Amino acid sequence: MNKEEILAKSRKENRGTDEQEQQVLANAGRIAFIAGVVICMLIALLDTVLWIIDDSLHDVKLVLCSWGVYLLMSGVSFLYKYVKLRRVHELVNAVFQLAAGLTLLTLLVLKMTGAVS
Repeated sequence: MNKEEILAKSRKENRGTDEQEQQVLANAGRIAFIAGVVICMLIALLDTVLWIIDDSLHDVKLVLCSWGVYLLMSGVSFLYKYVKLRRVHELVNAVFQLAAGLTLLTLLVLKMTGAVS
């Protein structure tokens, strides 16, 4: 591959975005996932406090829903990284997180339908 082919391939891959913009987008994604974890932890903490105050205020469905959605989002992110980078540990993380997220959301549906108490 000569210099011109490498440059053309790079331009095509970057699609008009510069390196700084790509870095900002990557950092934004990381910060969003950290914020998601913090929010899920706060929801779980709030549910625990409500449970301590009055058992009737406790609703595990809220916790299941928030963690289920977060794990699915994270799992999709790892799956995307695996597809692009072909690193086995990304696939392992994706499978684990997608399975955990689907399990939590399945449990949520079962609780909401009354199949599980």
